[in-house]
Amino acid sequence: MSELLVICGPTAVGKSSVGVEVAEKLCGEIVSADSMQVYRGLDIGTDKPSAELRNRVPHHMIDVVEPEEGYSAARYEREAGEIITRLLAENKIPVVVGGSGLYIRILINGIFPAPPASASIRKRLKEESREHGVNTLYERLKAVDPAYARVAAPTDLRRIVRALEVFELTGAPFSGWHGRHRTERKTRDSFMVGLMRSREDLYARIDRRVEEMFARGLVDEVRRLCEQGHGRALLHLRPLGYIEALDCLDGRINVEEAMRLTKRNSRHYAKRQMTWFRKEAVRWIDLEPADEAKQTLSKIVATLPESFRGRLGN
Repeated sequence: MSELLVICGPTAVGKSSVGVEVAEKLCGEIVSADSMQVYRGLDIGTDKPSAELRNRVPHHMIDVVEPEEGYSAARYEREAGEIITRLLAENKIPVVVGGSGLYIRILINGIFPAPPASASIRKRLKEESREHGVNTLYERLKAVDPAYARVAAPTDLRRIVRALEVFELTGAPFSGWHGRHRTERKTRDSFMVGLMRSREDLYARIDRRVEEMFARGLVDEVRRLCEQGHGRALLHLRPLGYIEALDCLDGRINVEEAMRLTKRNSRHYAKRQMTWFRKEAVRWIDLEPADEAKQTLSKIVATLPESFRGRLGN
């Protein structure tokens, strides 16, 4: 019997709103699987669920830490896992909602026992990035671990450095450590539903979301974060929209160019998400352009196994 329900898919596909509909229907609670929504203050650019949605259904793993603290996959597994254990003990269904494939994977499979960090290797790789650019390291990652390079963002210095570090320490690709662990650890019982739209529909939704984020004040949000001393953390985290807004504030680009780049980078991110999720055991649901939360709810309910269907409310 499945313990938790996972709703995944690319950015802007409509996960947050339908997650609330599903959780209400199942009398469950939402556990966010978004690696940027854990940070306080990153609200508009991460498209955190609205106050109205969060009032309807309890949400967990949102606004957990300050941007400077950083947040690891291991910590997510521990803290989100504790919430799931508590919800199950209270006879509530955990509804995991998000697009961070790594967070979802470790929540189900656990985190793999990769070798400990090497400060010297990490320092050398970061210095090389500063001197020659992060793309130099990304090209090296593509050569030694093409599988991980396909799902890692070319600008995600932290994950690129970690993957190269593990390769130098062990001679084995980072993706191989993931695969080995998945065959050794007992997984959580789960049912994964993936939301999918046509490329044209998804890209149109991405464009609308980006335009709405800037209209709601993304640049002002980034300005506030910088005034609060979080600018260096943003440069390290490199969340979508925030780096483009920083460039806008610094005068390197105007707002129109910041929007254009955010749309483009969001489309690239959606492609990487789909590459990741296609490797998982996901039951995909095709959505039409007119499908919003209510219509999507009906399609999800129709796919649910009996262990969940018996919990459906009115």
